[in-house]
Amino acid sequence: MDVKKAGMARLFLAAPDLRASAWMMNSSAFLKLCVAYEHACLRRDARRCAAERDDEALIGCEAECRSLEAAAIAYIRTERQFSGLR
Repeated sequence: MDVKKAGMARLFLAAPDLRASAWMMNSSAFLKLCVAYEHACLRRDARRCAAERDDEALIGCEAECRSLEAAAIAYIRTERQFSGLR
């Protein structure tokens, strides 16, 4: 699975009500958010599995993931609201 699709899948798991929007596949801003989200999640996952845990770095990675997730969800909902898309 490529990075865009993996990030998109993670986002849709977090917000399943947003899945049915085909227009997102053509939105470069949304696709960039998906890539950034996937990279952040991979860093977080690596920190979680590391032999030597760095709790401060893990907390930072988790905050970055939540921030990107919130940004992507807000972007989708805003686009839907102002464009009449479902």
